[in-house]
Amino acid sequence: MHDPYILTNVNGIAMDETGTRFSAVAVENGRIARVGTGADMADLGWPARDMGGKTLLPGFIDTHQHLGLTGQVLNGLDFSAAACLDDILGPVAGAAPGGAPEDWLLGYSLAEFNLRENRLPVKEDLDRACPDRPVMVVHASWHLCVLNSKALALLGLPADLPGMDRDAGGPTGVVRDPGALTHVFPRVNTLMPEAVKVASFRAACEAAMQQGITTLHCLEGGDFGPGDTRIAVGCRDRLPVNTVIWNQVMDIPGTLDMGLPRIGGCICADGAMSAHTAALLESYADQPDNCGTLNFTQAAMDAFVREAHDNGLQVAVHCETDGAIEQVLSAMEKAIRASPRPDHRHRIEHCEIPTPGQIGRIAEAGVIASMQPAFFPYLVDMDEYTRIFGAERMRWIHPYRTMLDAGVRLCGGSDCPITPYGPLIGIQAAVLHPIKEERLTPMEALRLFTLDAAYAGFEERERGSVEPGKLADFAVLAEDPTRVAPERIGSIEVEGVFVSGVAS
Repeated sequence: MHDPYILTNVNGIAMDETGTRFSAVAVENGRIARVGTGADMADLGWPARDMGGKTLLPGFIDTHQHLGLTGQVLNGLDFSAAACLDDILGPVAGAAPGGAPEDWLLGYSLAEFNLRENRLPVKEDLDRACPDRPVMVVHASWHLCVLNSKALALLGLPADLPGMDRDAGGPTGVVRDPGALTHVFPRVNTLMPEAVKVASFRAACEAAMQQGITTLHCLEGGDFGPGDTRIAVGCRDRLPVNTVIWNQVMDIPGTLDMGLPRIGGCICADGAMSAHTAALLESYADQPDNCGTLNFTQAAMDAFVREAHDNGLQVAVHCETDGAIEQVLSAMEKAIRASPRPDHRHRIEHCEIPTPGQIGRIAEAGVIASMQPAFFPYLVDMDEYTRIFGAERMRWIHPYRTMLDAGVRLCGGSDCPITPYGPLIGIQAAVLHPIKEERLTPMEALRLFTLDAAYAGFEERERGSVEPGKLADFAVLAEDPTRVAPERIGSIEVEGVFVSGVAS
């Protein structure tokens, strides 16, 4: 362990229940020894480091991200800034000569709404750019992808695969839910060696630290990365941040065998809003015959949640819209009634468009809503989504204020690589919600990524606030997010982090 020390001249925001502000903090053996002023530390005689008035907060906690997928994206082509098809096909063509014929060429963060052509590429487009290597371009939602002919041939997908787009000439190369999740992503993931995965885990952690994150909830395994959960568990002590690992499968015995107290994450009860596969109680406004896709029967979801609950596991399930929320919330309510467990802390991931009635039931059941505020600047086009969902339903998109006022506990995440790591961007998005009635104050938004995020992982006694006895996980910021204009919160510079007292 490191020698004890004192950080002085800080603008400290403790994020505790009483709203403590402080100017000095003492650290010993990786834990917080004292919080107060310089005078409160005078008798310790420990070395002091003047922080120059920088803002010090508890280290941020990202409660929903995918370490394995993020590592893949860091090593792939980034199409998040693509404004036309040529911005995708050009880099693919440029990268094509860089590998052997069997080496996959992977690209990420495709968003067709941002493209001048306002359409997805298809296999013929990718074939022109790269005919000799398998290519997969993953949508920003991670609920669909585009494959070239070489990739389609290599994967040998079933002709009747659900979610595979076809035209008169056969598969177009576009594969949506559920086929993208059940067939494409797992098969591509298995081609990656374990050593490469571990290295990518570390790279993802280091990228997170640059954004002030000291704890990552890692939603691993399942269709997105078969076997990755066990790899993450095995290497967690070699990673530079604290990890809370979720096994996003329905394999309860296997989860218990790994010693994990939680199960789930992106066990996808439905699909994605942008792909028209998120499950709705009433049809899409622009597709009157489509209510989205429920990936499980009610009986199957009831049985899974009940068995996991009865085994003492914390359960989290991906539910984007009200149809999936209804299925999963109902399953959780049944399990809680049948076997009361007051501190279960089950979670609904995303919970993007609940109904007002569902919000009250979420609060009553003690279910946590795991939200991703940065979806607004990165993914949600309010005009486009209003066309897709209708104005009445869009009134309830990400209803933070209504949820908090109803007593729902919220936690914040990025869903990286869906959106980049960046708690401050998420905090700004929650403060500047496009529906003014749903905005949070900066302190409320900070809690999503600190104290309430720690609660969402049963870690509030160890992390999430700057209090004596807790681990010395800190984020150091150039400015105070509670005192700058809301429009500037997301651009505040992160100047460093401390993980268990060690500066990085």
